[in-house]
Amino acid sequence: MRHRTCAAKALLIVGCLALSGCSTVKSLFDGPNRLDGFGRIPSGEFNTVVTLPDGVTIDFPELVGNMIGPQVSGSRVLIIGDSIIASTSSRYGNEMCSTLTKLGWQVAVEAQAGEFIDFAQKVVGRRLEDGWDAVVMFLGTNFDGNAKYFDESLRETITAFGPTPFVVLTTAEFRSQQRVVNDIIRRVALDFPHMTLLDWSQIAKNPGVIGRDGVHLTADGRDVLVTSIARALEFAPDRNNGQCLQSVFRNDSKVLDVMPEPSGEVSTETTVVDPTQTTIVQP
Repeated sequence: MRHRTCAAKALLIVGCLALSGCSTVKSLFDGPNRLDGFGRIPSGEFNTVVTLPDGVTIDFPELVGNMIGPQVSGSRVLIIGDSIIASTSSRYGNEMCSTLTKLGWQVAVEAQAGEFIDFAQKVVGRRLEDGWDAVVMFLGTNFDGNAKYFDESLRETITAFGPTPFVVLTTAEFRSQQRVVNDIIRRVALDFPHMTLLDWSQIAKNPGVIGRDGVHLTADGRDVLVTSIARALEFAPDRNNGQCLQSVFRNDSKVLDVMPEPSGEVSTETTVVDPTQTTIVQP
């Protein structure tokens, strides 16, 4: 597998570093890859742009592949996912957009609770032609055991976006089937040089990230997730043009009961999916 980034320890330097790629990461991490209380991202101003909550300590694994910002000339990023991503959307705490816009990204979050890998193709059908400079995808928490279909769907989605830099996250390994999902993601990464793998399965092992159900994120976990994605994206080319873009997919009714407190943009009376549909792990 491609290990093109390095790990490092945060330097207590205030100011903006004009570095990118592996050399940038070297300036931030080394040793145990630990950032205590800070979510500083490569080439960012220390402790001023992206931060973790007070007292939160996270071990961030190496990225497999390149950070996205240095590769692109535009700032439009599409975030695709299930409830893990949806919980950070504007329907709830808006952590994803409010964090990434600080880095100059124009962010569209297309994520719904209870979605499987085929949701990615639905997003492709509605959003591909809108034009994107980067894509981030976190699907696989819901997995029906069909490894061949998951593999094919993941490949089709990446291929649909052509050479657009693509970040894929592994899932938390809360059941044995998730190891199958993550193995597929790692294999697919070998065949797409423009794909960056962000190993969420390792980050999710940190205390306080996952809630009592073993699947969904705590409030701190949502901050950790968006900080992790921020590390993979780095600064957008134009750091002063960040904005939240309108989402098309906003229906969390399949498993609304596992979502955070709504922001007021969605109804709390939406019907929840029939609990007998056991193939959905309520994400």
